[in-house]
Amino acid sequence: MKRATFLTTVLVIILVALVVVLDTRRRQVEGQLKDLSVQMDQLAPQRQQNEQLVKQILVKVKRHMALPGDAEPTVATIVDVEALRAQNSFYQSAENGDHLIVTPTRAILYDPDKDIILDVVPVQLKPASPPSTP
Repeated sequence: MKRATFLTTVLVIILVALVVVLDTRRRQVEGQLKDLSVQMDQLAPQRQQNEQLVKQILVKVKRHMALPGDAEPTVATIVDVEALRAQNSFYQSAENGDHLIVTPTRAILYDPDKDIILDVVPVQLKPASPPSTP
């Protein structure tokens, strides 16, 4: 009888400890989720501003040349032109603040201040090849 009472007491203590640990973890995860939600809410306006900027850039570039309509081009702003120039001569006429527009078939350098296309080169996007087996 004493042994059964002792085992029941130990089981109850273990269950209470388990509930406390699980509740603590749940509260931690809930706090992290709240933090992430706040961060996402803060990023939403910036994402909308970026989307608007991309649309404006594409409208300006389309005044100078036709862009393929089958895929949305990727637009990037050049922030470190010297590093890019060291890697590829395509960026020789670019400056920080210019835009790189990449379509499935070509890369376009655009200067928004002068509203001119600086350079266009063909691009071949190759799918990743599976690793060869020996």
